[in-house]
Amino acid sequence: MGLSHLSSAMRRDTASGTPIPTVWKSLTKATAVFRRGSLVLVGAGSGTGKSAFMLTKAIKSGAKTVYHTADSRFSTQTARAASIVTGRPVAETLKAVEQGYYFDKELACISQIRFDDDAGPSPEYVAGNADLYAYLHGEYPELIIVDNLMDVVSDDGEEGSNNTDKRILQYFKELASDTNACVVVLQHLLGDYDDGTKPPPLSALINKNSKSPAMVLTLYRSDVDRLGVCIVKNRDGEANASGSLRVDLAMDLSFMSIKDLD
Repeated sequence: MGLSHLSSAMRRDTASGTPIPTVWKSLTKATAVFRRGSLVLVGAGSGTGKSAFMLTKAIKSGAKTVYHTADSRFSTQTARAASIVTGRPVAETLKAVEQGYYFDKELACISQIRFDDDAGPSPEYVAGNADLYAYLHGEYPELIIVDNLMDVVSDDGEEGSNNTDKRILQYFKELASDTNACVVVLQHLLGDYDDGTKPPPLSALINKNSKSPAMVLTLYRSDVDRLGVCIVKNRDGEANASGSLRVDLAMDLSFMSIKDLD
């Protein structure tokens, strides 16, 4: 890139730092903002709602998105997306998909989102899909979602190790910078927090690789119908590594509904 005055760099790179359109005003008010050119890590226990959280973000924001759904099949994502768009129960949309109805008309409104279901993408594969999106649409995506970190395959043969995860996240940080996309990586948490019943601190991340992301959010079920979002790292706003800075959202996964509390 070379050396630049800050003012010159900003004029050349106007998209960097631009917020992805807000979906939850309460998170924005708490300064948890997804920004282009940044790496974001979202950690949660299995079944807590992290995939639903980010699919809702992609659909409701209208952002140009590449979603790597290594953790779910296309049929599952189709049913979930259809539920978000139509307001119908997931059980109903999934049954329709299994019977051959794919909600083409209903999902035409999210054609800016492209999905990839490779079960073990490499970091280079994710970058290649960003290039492919740019080739097809004339610009890079605004949002790249990798669901999730444990499924990303590295060529060093040490999947899941601390050093491997560190290198993968550093790669995705550079990808965010190179493409001006907000790259969001989903991750599981340590065993004590895997049941999703208590606020996870920053230290709950597996391998504790929190240096590369500009923002880290951890999720848990604060109540039967509540998703707690803990802001545990936030380079551009407020955070508390203990998990004490939290925002509650109303959540009903049977309808794939995650929204601000009334």
